[in-house]
Amino acid sequence: MSYSLYGAVGAIGFIAVVTGYAAVNRTMNYTPAKASVFLIDRQCNFDRQYDDGKREKVTQSCTATDEFKALAAAPKGKRAKDVDGKAVVKISYTAPQDGSYQTAELRYDGRDERFYSLKAGDQIDIMVSNEDPSKVTT
Repeated sequence: MSYSLYGAVGAIGFIAVVTGYAAVNRTMNYTPAKASVFLIDRQCNFDRQYDDGKREKVTQSCTATDEFKALAAAPKGKRAKDVDGKAVVKISYTAPQDGSYQTAELRYDGRDERFYSLKAGDQIDIMVSNEDPSKVTT
């Protein structure tokens, strides 16, 4: 066998171990729950160029621009480009471990589909930490 084949087999084995560990970690340490989105703060970065040649970088709410509205309305996978921006999504849920009402934040960037598709009032699936019900992941 050649060394490159050994390397490829080793890389595939490493990826399988890491993926298996992540799956086991999620099943043993997290419990599924439903959450409700109650607020989304999207900030987009724009590079504006004026007629006189002046350029400036501007950060503002994504929802204030028509360009973002058009990109968000595009079907999944048909978007012309991704936005340079960040979104903080605030969710509320009932922790399955103890029945307590909790809130949390999820963060997305312009490469995540949820950056464009989530709206206030949406129900999403989350995983709640068994050790700390205030910690969640998707």
